[in-house]
Amino acid sequence: MRSLLVLLCSPLVVAALAWTVFAACIDAPPEPRLSLARLVVAWDPLACGDPHRLVVELRDEAGAVVSASTPCSLGTLAVDVAHFGSYRGRLYAWALDQPARPGAPTDEVTIEVTIELTVDQPIVHWDVMVPP
Repeated sequence: MRSLLVLLCSPLVVAALAWTVFAACIDAPPEPRLSLARLVVAWDPLACGDPHRLVVELRDEAGAVVSASTPCSLGTLAVDVAHFGSYRGRLYAWALDQPARPGAPTDEVTIEVTIELTVDQPIVHWDVMVPP
């Protein structure tokens, strides 16, 4: 009787121990999110032309800089910002073989060097008509 009890209990003990160990590894707390808001820049990826990267550089009123870049062919870029408020910066195209081409398309499809944005909600969408 004792050997039957040991035979039945040992796989259960091993399984319970294994699930406990694996559950402790899987149940890790998520890392805290440092950004309060996100700027999502979108454009038509078919209008990109030669392969290059689009870069968004933003500076808040205190002077803290946030930047992000992505290949133009993806058509979207997300920039995490630390707080709500106004930001100034620039949007430009950059290729490894060429110097940077500064420019910031606006709604009028003109090229400007600076961007002025107000981030007043958790997700702000900005549609760029023509990428630089």
